[in-house]
Amino acid sequence: MNLQPFFTMQKKLDAHIVEDKGLEGQDLLDKKILGLFTELGELANEQRSWKYWSEDQEPRTKIVCIACHGVGEVNEPIGGHYMDCPHCDGSGLEETTNPLLEEYVDDLHFVFSLGNDLGYSDAEYWGTIEEKTIEVQFIECQGAIFHLYLHRKVTGEVPRDIYELLLARFISLGEMLGFTWDQIEQAYYSKNKINHERQEAGY
Repeated sequence: MNLQPFFTMQKKLDAHIVEDKGLEGQDLLDKKILGLFTELGELANEQRSWKYWSEDQEPRTKIVCIACHGVGEVNEPIGGHYMDCPHCDGSGLEETTNPLLEEYVDDLHFVFSLGNDLGYSDAEYWGTIEEKTIEVQFIECQGAIFHLYLHRKVTGEVPRDIYELLLARFISLGEMLGFTWDQIEQAYYSKNKINHERQEAGY
């Protein structure tokens, strides 16, 4: 698994953001750590299995069309036949993106950004570190973020193994969510491009 392209793409995006927002010389590490915590929560919200109180515990992997409510057809029959929904072209979906996958790659953007800031853009993936349940995997990812933050706060630095553990936990989380590495790569490239376009548009 070659991670170098991700670190390189993220470095370019971060440089774009820093220049565009006038953040040169600022230490953004704490903001990025908080950003990663926040994105991990958003990912868990899309994953949903931990919502034991809800009847709806299925992961959000598609967005239902707001016009036809996922049916794909409009209510008015034309010539005795229902017409495909013009809003979604009959697909029943608002978008072709996978919200769960998109949230996951948002997390990875922060993970690679932290690696660049810490000087570990040559970090290696140790291999799968999977917990018994997806819920525990989420908690362990949170723990890895906090461990990184706490070590930096106490010692002023973050050893390579602490960052590589964080990286391994997040890549393993993607595997547990059912994503292939090809899916992750494609979604990352796509979101990275969108993030650049957002900066150009004054996001």
